[in-house]
Amino acid sequence: MDAANKNFPTTSSTEDYVYPDMVTYTIKDLTLVEEIFKPVLYSIVFTCGLVGNALVLGILIWFKKLASVTDIYLLNMAISDLLFVFALPFVIYSIKYQWEFGDAMCKILAAIYYIGFFSSIFFVTVLSVDRYLAIVHVVFSLKFRTVRLGIIVTLSVWACSFLFSLPHFIFHKQDIKDGFKYCTVSFPKEHEVTITLLSYLQMNVFGLIIPLAVLFFCYSSIIKNLQNSKSRQKKYAVRLIFIIVAVFFLFWTPYNIVVFLKFLKVLGVFNFTVEDLDNFSKQLSTAMDITQTISFVHCCLNPIIYTFAGENFQKHLYRMFRKLLKCMKVNKVRGSFENSVLDRFSSTRESRSSSFTEAVV
Repeated sequence: MDAANKNFPTTSSTEDYVYPDMVTYTIKDLTLVEEIFKPVLYSIVFTCGLVGNALVLGILIWFKKLASVTDIYLLNMAISDLLFVFALPFVIYSIKYQWEFGDAMCKILAAIYYIGFFSSIFFVTVLSVDRYLAIVHVVFSLKFRTVRLGIIVTLSVWACSFLFSLPHFIFHKQDIKDGFKYCTVSFPKEHEVTITLLSYLQMNVFGLIIPLAVLFFCYSSIIKNLQNSKSRQKKYAVRLIFIIVAVFFLFWTPYNIVVFLKFLKVLGVFNFTVEDLDNFSKQLSTAMDITQTISFVHCCLNPIIYTFAGENFQKHLYRMFRKLLKCMKVNKVRGSFENSVLDRFSSTRESRSSSFTEAVV
């Protein structure tokens, strides 16, 4: 995906790549990946992400009652993941067939993708800062970490994410190439290179460099503070947030690295021959495709992390399932009772009807 062919993830076609005759088998392998592996993987991610994040929302709202600032940030992280989940059915359909959803949906889906991207990294950063204040500056955090401030920070994060995604909403559109419809970004020709560079720079600076600097400062300070601490609750809270942060960067850093390499390529840093540059462009396009696939998987992982690393989450999950089973049992008993009443009523009517029939006969 170069400056003129930088597609929203819904674009998935091996026609974007040109292969020499000697590697025709590779085309077959990639087509198999595109047509079978990706749709199956994304379907699994969609199901797990939808169910898992819905459970997280349910637990945070109905069991924890959003009692703390941390709960508010975790809730919004789940909403960010659900934005990615919402896009997946459209991605799956476009991979199997083509983009059939029109210009407006192309713009909306592109905006949703980038809002989800930026809001996820911003909430991961905010969560880390929240842990830093709660552990390193305990007295100050008692006044600072209020639910009201949490709501203000949350609204600010969503506003920033929306603003950063606005160019993609404006410039994405449905296009047709060789009879194939796809959703792609199309910058004005006279400013194409400049806007592309700014887009790549925006993703790297706000999606990786600044968050990494903030996280490094927060966790280095937290580790120093906890060295002499015996508080199990503090260590548990840090462990959970740290795992969330580590998994986030594990799945999103490869994508950011490829974006950075594309930025350097558009900038003209690489001194390649025309043939080498062409091969490098193909490799970058393949790497972008792979890293985007990896990044989509992340949207279903946070609920799994909460389940295995969060003791309180496990307890609330158990309570939720117990209540659901209890409701199911009550409904089953109620259904059985209603059926027995109906049966008795029906049998009574039948007996009366037969008695009446006998009397008339």
